[in-house]
Amino acid sequence: MRFSVLILAAVMIFSAGLGFAIDAANCLDGTPYNGCSTKTPGYWCHGSLTSPTLDVLLTVCPCTKTPGWAQQGEGDNAICVQAKCSDGTSNGQCSITKPKMCVNGALADNATACGCPSGKKASANGLTCEFIPCTDGTVSVPEGLCSPKTSGKKCVNGQLVDKASDCPCKSGTTKQGEACVVLCEDSTKSGECSTAKPKECVMSETGIGVLIDNAAKCGCPSGQVADGKRCTTTISVLGGGADLLGGTSGNSSQSGSSSASPLACCCLPAALIMLVAGFATFGKNE
Repeated sequence: MRFSVLILAAVMIFSAGLGFAIDAANCLDGTPYNGCSTKTPGYWCHGSLTSPTLDVLLTVCPCTKTPGWAQQGEGDNAICVQAKCSDGTSNGQCSITKPKMCVNGALADNATACGCPSGKKASANGLTCEFIPCTDGTVSVPEGLCSPKTSGKKCVNGQLVDKASDCPCKSGTTKQGEACVVLCEDSTKSGECSTAKPKECVMSETGIGVLIDNAAKCGCPSGQVADGKRCTTTISVLGGGADLLGGTSGNSSQSGSSSASPLACCCLPAALIMLVAGFATFGKNE
């Protein structure tokens, strides 16, 4: 009887000990012994019952066993990666948000592989993007700096914009809003016509406002007409008398035209011919 009790006690102790061992047989991430990890896809919990470890074993724990994960590589170099990033980009592919690339389920900069948005270029590290310098004529203006050429201009997001509050207006210009306006000697703004026609105010290469003739844009004073960019007065032709057909001419304002009547020009030769023919006939009859 005592022997049976001892055996029963030993069995209970062994069962309790086995139960403790089984309860303790979990890997550090909570994966049960001899099971596949759900936190680290592709890893298998194995080894000692009391101190198991996690190791990659894709033949037992394939990447696809965990939803959203896929295998990358072959053989011993194969690993599990997330099939898509948060924006839906597949692993190893470029996102529509340049220069992002989906790498192991996370979006990372890769300007060399994925390019840059419009107005930007790859930086020296080849990963990130930076704005393309602005161009002011032949002068390159780095992002965030004022143009050394044009008063009041600043390079902002790759575009040269008016920013007189940051880039003070130079001599010969005046601040209007964020723009620096060039003025000519009569206070006419650059690009506008002066009250003294046909003058227009333009900015010279030195950045100074100068008045030039531009009759086509600014018109001419009363009594003058445009002649190219300048204005000229009309030509007055003076003459008098009668033509052979009885036409008369007086003072007229013309530009390069004759005072003779077109009718007189065409009919005068015919009248002379008829006159000569009449004299000839009269002489013959005599």
